[in-house]
Amino acid sequence: MTLSLSGHLSGAAYQRVVERARGELAGPDHRGMLGQIRAEVAESWRRSLVVHGGLGKPLEPRLVTDSDLREVRQGHPLAPVLPIIRRLLVEPAADASLIVAVGNAEGHLLWVEGDDQARRRADAMGFVPGADWSEASMGTSAPGTALYSGRPVQVSRAEHFNPVVHPWSCSAVPLRDPADGRIVGVIDLTGGDEAISPLALPLLKAAAEAVHSAWREHLLPSPVPAPVRGSILHVTGGLPPRLAGSDGAWREIPGKHAEILTLLTWHGAGLDGAELEELVYGYDAGTTLRAEVHRLRRALEAGVPGVALRARPYRLEGALATDAVLAREALRRGEVSVALGHAAGSVLPRSEAPGIVEIRHHLGLALREAVLEDAGIEDLWTYLARPEAVGDLELWMTALKMLPVDSPRRALAVSTVERLEAEAH
Repeated sequence: MTLSLSGHLSGAAYQRVVERARGELAGPDHRGMLGQIRAEVAESWRRSLVVHGGLGKPLEPRLVTDSDLREVRQGHPLAPVLPIIRRLLVEPAADASLIVAVGNAEGHLLWVEGDDQARRRADAMGFVPGADWSEASMGTSAPGTALYSGRPVQVSRAEHFNPVVHPWSCSAVPLRDPADGRIVGVIDLTGGDEAISPLALPLLKAAAEAVHSAWREHLLPSPVPAPVRGSILHVTGGLPPRLAGSDGAWREIPGKHAEILTLLTWHGAGLDGAELEELVYGYDAGTTLRAEVHRLRRALEAGVPGVALRARPYRLEGALATDAVLAREALRRGEVSVALGHAAGSVLPRSEAPGIVEIRHHLGLALREAVLEDAGIEDLWTYLARPEAVGDLELWMTALKMLPVDSPRRALAVSTVERLEAEAH
């Protein structure tokens, strides 16, 4: 992977301005110099000065014990998404002599991986697993400042508060819980000037979006299940479906009830008992649906006024829909963007009910074909963040053909295509 340098951040003239600003901060009037450096760095310096004092003081990060690090790693929601980060970010970073750090919301680095030589050099400044790189510990740095600000951040050489870090540059993006938006971690790219190239943040953002997508779809454990709101019942993405009652209380829908509701909304005209039983339990299941239907009818009566479950055939009456149905309708209208918005994840990915498996397969194929045939680059790029698209060589090749030659996304597309072609052989 080849990364072009960022002229502004790594330029010699700007770095001299930053160094002069550092030197004059001890003087009586340093506002003018701070005004010449980037605002997010100046603000971080001000916060760091309150905690650490002068800019010339070398800092060493606080370290957690090995046993504490193991415990934090095992229980953290970042652990299951490491394969995604390694595939999309660590592998291309290592090729560019960079390292990738994954930290928690408190700023502790949980994993530091990438180029071996760069990792050995980073050890000398305490950029190691278990180290606290929050602003409170190390002052201005990409991971610490990204966690404080909640925004993607790039920090170049002398912009680091700690002089020990001046040979390095870094970019970082926060990771958020898809349920409530709170920050649960950070991904950082550290190395030479290539770590702040114009391609660095797009690479980090693509990896972060893939992590967020996996959490939203519950393909991997998420920090907190995303809430479902409104008059529409959303039952895709593996989220535990819940109904809002007239009293405002949330009522979680058991797995079989979610399957039944998904099937009845998908088959809007209704299903007779034998058909519904087969779609829920399969052939010769020896299981009666009647008890589940009875419990579901009572839950709907208590939880969603105006929605009823009728029999002969089983069907739903009232304003109730699923993301799967809304996505299907959008595809029929040719609205690919709308469909992708509704189908943010696979339909009940943990369900093995034959009817749900069929819906999941049908909608998945329809989405892929629509994206391949009719989508623009933005919709295609959105689709490529989905886990099922990670290994789809045809779609990545299509994206590579559609992306402008100067697009920062091309680096990710090229590296992905090269990897998939190598794996195919």
